[in-house]
Amino acid sequence: MKNLLKKHAPKLAVIGASLTTVSAQAADYTAEIAAASTEANLNQTTMVGAVIALAAIGFGVYYLISWLKR
Repeated sequence: MKNLLKKHAPKLAVIGASLTTVSAQAADYTAEIAAASTEANLNQTTMVGAVIALAAIGFGVYYLISWLKR
């Protein structure tokens, strides 16, 4: 067992270092993901407002035209 550990110690050290680097990079992306999520929610809210406003304008124009036809 001791010889096996000595033989593979450099490989295990590289794997351990790379896992540490991967977890540090993942922590960096969480902030970017949170910012993108906030921006996506804002865009969705804006689009819902725009669709409702467009529907209200269309509804109003339809009733204005039907009122003018009388």
